[in-house]
Order: sequence, then structure tokens, then C-alpha cells
Amino acid sequence: MINTKPEMYDHFSNVAASYNALRRTDLEPILYISERLNGNSTTEAADIGCGAGRYCLGLFQNIDNLHLTCVDCDEAMLEQISTYLTQAGISNFKTLKSFAENVPLGKNSMDVVFTFNAIHHFDFPRFMERMTRILRDEGCIFIYTRLRSRNARNIWGRYFPLFLQKEDRLYELSELEELIASVPSVTLESVERFRYWRTSTVDRLLDLARSNHYSTFPLYQRDEYEASLKEFRRNLLDNYSSSGKVGWFDEYTMLVIRKHADNDVWFEDWSGTG
Repeated sequence: MINTKPEMYDHFSNVAASYNALRRTDLEPILYISERLNGNSTTEAADIGCGAGRYCLGLFQNIDNLHLTCVDCDEAMLEQISTYLTQAGISNFKTLKSFAENVPLGKNSMDVVFTFNAIHHFDFPRFMERMTRILRDEGCIFIYTRLRSRNARNIWGRYFPLFLQKEDRLYELSELEELIASVPSVTLESVERFRYWRTSTVDRLLDLARSNHYSTFPLYQRDEYEASLKEFRRNLLDNYSSSGKVGWFDEYTMLVIRKHADNDVWFEDWSGTG
């Protein structure tokens, strides 16, 4: 990942041991991907910004003959994923410490690239440039992400003060479509939308915020974070029943990007015919 804000350098190391317990794993995008990939004799893939491995485990549980390179820039996350997958009896993986923009994988070495809830940490044009190099012809990139406008409608965007102002790294779909269209070797094949009804309690949501389960929270100054946390609690209690039960929708988008066949050799041959 590329961490453009200094607060991110320590955040992921600090939460690595508890990250899988703090964050949800959505099964639906994994099942969608498995429908697209199952039937292949083998799938050589990379998960970029893999974190502590919760999506990697889901991929292994649902994709046949998967060989996965788990890529993250944080050593503590990679240590967690190694333990997590090994304890689950999975061995067809390797870990690689790297930023997303310069992953040291060979040209045309991957059938598929995945990235889940991570592209807001990347320099997206450089990430796309690198992925098109490591993907084989007709290979796919699956990008699962929140969008900025959708983030404004979830429980955090609606009720946690300053959350939208602090979380300025997310894209809108139109921005991603424009960036992808600027890459000549790929096509945006489809855009899939996922919507989930979530329920929780006020206490659980407060615990998640205190645990920095989103990388947005370290972007607050300490005093403004404490004030925002108190106001968040008041907002929830004002808008939900005294039982403390809270419900909301989370919305995510998956982009499926296909790499074209490499025409470099054809152009060289054509230009040499005079």
C-alpha cells in the first residue's frame, strides 16, 4: 500500500493482531469471484493489500486450485496472515512485503489480482500500471471497495462527526471509470454492487471506534477524536431506541477489469515489414 498520510505508518502494525476480529468479511463478493473462476485447472493469483488474511481465507475456501501470493507493505500483517492461513490447514500461499505500486512479481505471471477495501491506500494509476504488467493476457483484476458517496450513507458517515471530512481518500465510481479508461491495455468488464443490512449495539460500535477498526480514526487529533466519539454516542442514542439496537446499510462496489491480449510483438513485426 501507499500511505500518503503519516498516521498510517503505525496504524496497521498496531491493529494487526486484532484486525480480523475487528473487521467484517463479506462472503458475497467471494462467491461472485468463485463463480467466475471455478473450473480453471489452476488459478495463480495475488491479493494486494491483503491485511491479516480474512479475505484470503474466504478465497481459498471457495476457489478451486488456488495458488495465492498475499501482498502487503506491513510486516505485522503478513505475520498474522501466515499464522491465520496455516492454522486453517492452507499451504498454497506465500507472503510478499511490498507496496502495491511496485509489486516484484514477474511479467505475465498472474491469472488474477484481487484487492479488498484497499485501493484508497494506493496510488491508483501506478497500481493499475503495475497490475497490467504482472497479469497474463485476458487476466482479471477484481477490485472491491467503498465509494465516497456510499460512505456518507453508512452509520459512520451519518453519525460520527468529521468522518467524511477525514476520510477523503475514497473514490467515486466515475473517477475510477475514468482512471481505468485511461489504461489502454484493459477494459472495465462489469461493475457489481453489494448492499448489506447490518445490525449492532451502541456499545459494540463504540468499541470498534476505540479500537481504530477503520484507518480513518487515526486521522483525528486526539482531542477532536474524543469529542467526536462522545457526540457519536449521543447521535446513536438520539436516533435509535433505548435498547441500543442499531441498524444500517453498508454499500460496496466491485469492479471487474480485463487485460487485453498483448500486441507488442505484432506491432514490432508490422513495423519491421517496411
